[in-house]
Formats: sequence, C-alpha cells, structure tokens
Amino acid sequence: MDDPGLADAGVSAREAEVLDLLGDALSHAEIAARLVLSVRTVESHVAALRRKLKLDDHRSLVQLAVSRRGQRRAAARLPAPLTSFVGRTAELAELSQALREARLVTAVGPGGVGKTRLSIAAAQRMAETFPDGRWYVDLVPVTEAAALPAAIVGALGLAEASGRTPEQVLVTGIGDRKALLLLDNCEHLLDGVAMLTERLLTQCQHLVVLATSRIRMVVPHERVYRVPSLSVSPDGAGDATDLFRERATAAGGSAADTADLPRTATLCQALDGSALAIELAAARLPSLGWQALTAGLSDRMRLLAGGSRQQQRQQSLEQTLDWSYRLLTDVEQAVLRRVSVFATPFSAAAAQQICAFAEIEPAAVPAALSRLSDHNLMVPTTGADGQRWFALETIRQYGARQLEQAAEQEVYERHLRWCLETAARLDAETRDGQQWRVAFDAVADDLRAALGWAADRQPKPEQAGPLALIAARLLFLRGRPAESQRRYESAASLTDDPAARAGALARAAAVAKCRVDAPAALRLERSAADNALAAGDLVSAAVTTARAAELVSRFRGMFAEGKDEQLFEELMARADELGGGHLRAEAAILSARANDRNPTPAGPTTVVQQALERAREAGDPVIESAALDALTLAQTFGHDVVAAGTTARQRVLLLADLPLQPEVALELKDALHVAVFTCLGAGDLPAALRYAQSHQALPFLQEEQHLAADELLAPYALSGRWHQLDLACAVFADGWRAAGRPVGPGRALGPAAAAMVLGMRGDDAARREWLGILATMHDVDLADAGVGTGYGEVFDALLALHLDRPDEALRRLSAPATGFYGQVFSQWSAALTVEAAALTGTADESALSAAADAVAGNPVAAALVRRAAALAAGDRTGVIATASAFEHAGCRYQSARTLLLAGGPDRDAGLLAMQALG
Repeated sequence: MDDPGLADAGVSAREAEVLDLLGDALSHAEIAARLVLSVRTVESHVAALRRKLKLDDHRSLVQLAVSRRGQRRAAARLPAPLTSFVGRTAELAELSQALREARLVTAVGPGGVGKTRLSIAAAQRMAETFPDGRWYVDLVPVTEAAALPAAIVGALGLAEASGRTPEQVLVTGIGDRKALLLLDNCEHLLDGVAMLTERLLTQCQHLVVLATSRIRMVVPHERVYRVPSLSVSPDGAGDATDLFRERATAAGGSAADTADLPRTATLCQALDGSALAIELAAARLPSLGWQALTAGLSDRMRLLAGGSRQQQRQQSLEQTLDWSYRLLTDVEQAVLRRVSVFATPFSAAAAQQICAFAEIEPAAVPAALSRLSDHNLMVPTTGADGQRWFALETIRQYGARQLEQAAEQEVYERHLRWCLETAARLDAETRDGQQWRVAFDAVADDLRAALGWAADRQPKPEQAGPLALIAARLLFLRGRPAESQRRYESAASLTDDPAARAGALARAAAVAKCRVDAPAALRLERSAADNALAAGDLVSAAVTTARAAELVSRFRGMFAEGKDEQLFEELMARADELGGGHLRAEAAILSARANDRNPTPAGPTTVVQQALERAREAGDPVIESAALDALTLAQTFGHDVVAAGTTARQRVLLLADLPLQPEVALELKDALHVAVFTCLGAGDLPAALRYAQSHQALPFLQEEQHLAADELLAPYALSGRWHQLDLACAVFADGWRAAGRPVGPGRALGPAAAAMVLGMRGDDAARREWLGILATMHDVDLADAGVGTGYGEVFDALLALHLDRPDEALRRLSAPATGFYGQVFSQWSAALTVEAAALTGTADESALSAAADAVAGNPVAAALVRRAAALAAGDRTGVIATASAFEHAGCRYQSARTLLLAGGPDRDAGLLAMQALG
C-alpha cells in the first residue's frame, strides 16, 4: 500500500486491494475470486473500509475507489526517462507558463532538438496544475488521422464500448478532469491532430493539450512554443556543454576528456545544439577521443549512427544489422533493400510494383514483408486504407546502403514511375473534395525523394518532368506555395523541351505572385517568355511578356520601388513585336495597357473595353479577369465606387468555378482582394467580410497565414468586430515579421485599420507599433505612415471623431482625395467631412445636400450623412434613428457611436455597446 492517507486511517494492505478492485467496477463475488477469498470476507473488508474512512454508504466508497483508480492511472501515464534531464531551466519555465495560459500548446522544433524530453519534463513538474491526470501518447505508430482517437483511447487505458466511437469514449473518459494530454510526434498527422484536439478541447473544458511537432498546426487557438537548440557560448557555458559532459562521463569519459570547455563548446556548436546529436557524440568520446570525434564531424551521419570508428570490442549498430541481414533469404534481402527507396509507409501492392523484377515474383513480396516483420526489420500497421509497412529509419538507411552497393538502378526507376502514377491519381482526386490531402501528405516525402534522385540523372528520366509538375500543383493546393514554386522551377530544369519549360516557368511565376514575391515572378515570367520564343511559340511569348509588363504596372504595390516605367514600356514594346495580331496575344497586350495605372481616367476607356472584348473572344478567363480589374480601376476613378464593387464581384464569379491552377489562383486572390476594398469603399461591410473570409480560406495561402489574414483586418475594424481583429492582427504581424518585414504598399490597408482601432481603444503603444508596420510597408518615415493614401486620412478622421476632435478630423480630410484608394474611400471622406462640420457647428444645407448626392448607394456613408444632418439640426430623434441603419449595414461601431452622440438616456447603452466591441 503506497497511500499514506489510507495508512493513517488504519486501512490494511488487503483492504486497500479490495478498495482498488471496487474502483475497477468488480462485484464482491469477482473480488473474492480475484483475491481467493470468500464473499463474506470481502463484505467484511468493505464494511471495515466504510468505518475507517468514515463513509456513510456503499456508493460513497465506490466513488472514492473510482477516484483512486483515476489517480493511479494518471500517475502512471508519463514515461520514466532512463537518463537525467539537464539544464533547460528557462525553457521549462516558459513552456510551463504557456501550459497555464493556453489550452493547446505546440512545442515546435527540428528533429533531435529535444522537444519530447522537454515536454515530458514540463509535464512531470506540473502535478499541482493538472491534479486529475497527465497522459502521454506517442503518435509515431499512428499513420492515419482516422486512427488517432483509437490510439489515444488505448494509450489512456480507457475501455472501448460497443456502439460508441473512440472519440466519444475519449470525451467521456476525460470528462471534466483538469488534465494534461501530451501528444508526441504529431508532424505527420497535423490536420487530424488539429481537428481532434479542437473537438476534445471544446467538449472537455478543463483539458489542456501539449503537442510536439516539427511543424505547427496553424489553428487560431494554438500557442506555439518554439523549442530552441541547446544554448552554448564560446567560453563553454550553457546547457549544451553541460549535457555533453554529463553524458560523456556516464559513458566512461575521464575528467580530462570533459575539462576542455572551449573545445566542447566548439563541438556542440558544430552539432547545431541538437540534443540528440550531442548525446550520441558524447557516448562516443570515451572510445574515439577528441581528435577522431572532431574529425568525424565531416561524416557525422556515419559517426552518430554508430560505425567503424568505434573500438572493435564494441558492437556497432551496423554490425548488428549485418548479422540480421545475413539471416535472411536472398528474396528477403532483396525486398528489404528495395523497399528502402520508400520514404513513407507503403502498401504491399506498392512494394510489389517496386520489388517484383529479376528473381522476385509479385506473389513473393507480401510473404517476404511478413517474414521481415518476424525479424523485427519491418513494421506492419493498419490504417483506414488497409495494411501498410514501414521500416524504422535506422533500418531504412541500412537497406538504402545495401541497395547502393547492389547497384539496382531499376528500383529507383520503378519508384519514380510509381510516384508519377500515385501523384496523377491524387491530382484527379483534388476535384472531389479534401480527402486527397491526407493521402498526399502520406506520400509527399516519396515524391520529393524520387524527384531528388531524378535531378542527378543524365539523361533526365522522362517521368521526372511530369511528376514535378503534378507535385508542384498538389503542393500549391495543399498550402505549400514556396515549395510549389521550387517544384515548378525544377520541372523546367527536368525537361529539354523549351515549350514545356516555358509552361512550368509561367506557373512558377504565378505562384510567386500569389506569394507577393514580385521580383521572383518577374524573373520567372521573362524566362518563360524566352523559352516560349525558343520553342517557336510567338503567341505564348507575347502573352507572357505582356503579363510581365502587367505585373510591373498593375501589381506595382508588390515592388518596394513601385512601377519601373522604362521596364514597362520595354516589355510592352517587346510584346507588341511578338504578338503578330493574334487574338489572345492582342487581348493580353490590351489588358496590360489597360492596367497601366494612370490615375486620371474619367471612366471606362476605349482600351479597357477593347481588352474585355478581345479576352472574351479569345475565351481566356484569366485575361478577362485582368481586364475587369482595369475596368474596376476606371470606374473607381470615375467616382463610381458602387459600380467598381459590382465589377469586382463579377470577377470573383468568373473565376470561382475554374480549376485552381496557379494563374487562376492569382486572379482569384486578387479579385477577392479588390472585392474586399471596393465593398468597403461602397459601404457593403458584410460583403467585404465574406470576401475576406473567402480569401483567408484559399488553400494555397495556408503556409503563409499572414497573406491569408491581411484582408480581414479592415473589414473587422470598420464593422466593429474587434475581438476577431485581435486574432487576425496577431497572425498577420507574426507572419509579416517572419517573412522579413517586406515592403508592400498594396497590402497596407489592413495595418492602417488596425492602428485606427488601437487608437480608439487608447492603446497608444500598440498603435505606434502598427503605425511602424504601416510605415515600413510604405517605406516611409513613421511620421508619414498612411499620409496621402486616401484610407489613411479616412481612418485618422474616424479616430479623431471617436476622440471628440472634429477640428482635427476636418484637417485630415481637407486634402483632396487623390490616388486609387482616395477614390475608393471618397464616399467615406465626404460623409465624415459633413459629420465633422456638424460637430464643429459649421455644416450648412448645401454641403449636406451635396454629400447626400455623393454617397448615394453607400449605406454606411448615407447613414453618416443623415446622422450629420440630424446633429446639425439638433434633432436627437433623427440621430437615434440612424442607429438601426448602421446595424443593418453591419457597422456595429457606428451603431454604438450613434447612441453616444445622441446622449441622454441612450449614452449608457452606447457605452455598453462600445465596450462589447472590445
């Protein structure tokens, strides 16, 4: 008996056993059989327990027993490491604090950095924080997201129940316990873990989840803790050297071996502070000595895997595997080395496709896999799609070495063909929903491995180019645009056909545009045009050159230096030279010319209409979308923001149902971007928010969440959804900083809106921080952040009015609305001007009438003008009447402000409404 509380109550060891079995829901008869006692003796023990523990009835005794059972299980859930935990004092404190503040914490870092050990140490030290349980689940054996709930149920020791899913068992088993669930090694199951933990955290209100992964889950409620490498300084201080010295000493190292701290620090720095690498190196110091250990870093994989550098008396891992390998039949040896080409778990059918040649028949492969499992050289696992096989990484690397020695080139060729077939099947499945994502994640490393092998071959395998193209598209749709761009570029390098190179490079350019990397997009687009010209395809060369020119002008906000006028004209001249009057080329050239962002057009010009007509005649929706963007611009400068919003919606509808190739995705992303700010300018806040949410959901932006979140900032700010604004701001700011704080005037609307809201809240320090972001994005001094943008003046006026400074608002709005955004927000500017005038007592009937005409079709601006007129007339009833108009227009902030402006008995309601906004 290990419970002092029971001992103090006089409970005997036998009585404690009876109590524990009651907690396992055994009857008296079952307890008697288990302990080889009579039922009467068990009943006597039960009566004694009730008396000694001062419990009134049997039910209370059973409840106590069940509680003890939970405590016993909780205490046994964390693994007991066999070595001491060294250092990491600051990291332990930080991770522990994160677990106190957030309900989902992901410890992120590269393999070997020590995520698992740190997380277990933190969990071990938080018994008081999680009194009802601390559970550990290793997800390495779990290969499919569908198997996650059942795996966790098993690890927690919960009993399965007929008629209930594993997830239901989990929810019931965890209940309202204040517990910690540690999910280790999540990187291969990120989507599944994210969805399951969200459901568990929603239904189990006191549960906290700590996950370890190489990649963050990218969910809004996730707190990411980046596990750093072990600290080390040149003088030898730090956790890295402490760990090395302790492990080296434990391995038999002498005091002299570990006394040289500078040399130890140098070694640990060379190993990048990786906890795993440091431990492996330390274990070899006594046998190798410093000179050999340091020299071996040039081939550290062999060194740290255990090899010939060890003393002969010590058996190496390679020697152990050699022995196992010699025990296999020739067929089993061939299968082991051939399946080492797989980087991920594989099916028996896939293994047959790779292995069944020369002396091996297809039917022999599954049997060989089974026998390899018996030898502990292969691990079978069952997922939603049936049985799969994998080898532990050390064994896989051993098999790969044997494959290299056998020089079986055909294995790599077969693997490349298998990857192409698999990728093509997944590509077809992308049209049927999201199920393909899990399957793609399961084979992505195989596709990468096959392409890496093909890149080194001469001549290039014919399947390599097509595989790179499909992999690039799948990566794009999977939300990995950076790698997608690289794969499109590699597809170009894997073919000798200039036409194929041109197509791959054009798509790489489109992906770069989606990533807002204009310099890379321009480089790739010009290279694509050169290759199209080399292929003799003058039309494609002209179209691509025109698209490059369009990039320089239409997307000038992507360039730190703005539009390069000379380059634009050079590219346009080249496109004209190549076009030769072909319809599609003419459409692209006209579209590029129409998108020459001239700030003075009075309405849809002839070139815009011509571009639209040619694009429609050519049947090219991408060029048509670009021409519609030019029409939006012309309508905006023609002072018809409402029509511009309608055209933006038309673009979205044109593109929404097209296959999401990168060039289409770029136009759709931009169409949603334009729809957001034109709808904002036209006062259609609900539509602006819907388009911003559609933009955020674009699959190819999931890797770079700041690009997905930026469109949400202004709709959230203007509509009064300030709690949601906080979350979006955090995502945007983190991503923007991680991206290197890029200049991007075209994406600065959201930060300006965020700075406005922070000013309304009175958080001057945070407002200054966001004005700094705004200034950096415009590449101007802090004092000039937002100046001359059009929206900057409107947002500053809104803030000044909020702070009851109408004179300041009038000054900010006094400059004429110039530039594109000045036109977009011209109706807001007109409405806010008359409100500020009304509050200063300078509004007149003619100004109010002119403003009412100027804001026609804009529900928010129209309500602002009506409220200004009521304020000017001292009509309190008229002021209050506009509150419902603002609410109907989705503008919660202005609705609350109306009550404040009305004053009297409505002021308190206005204050409460303003507080509710955040």
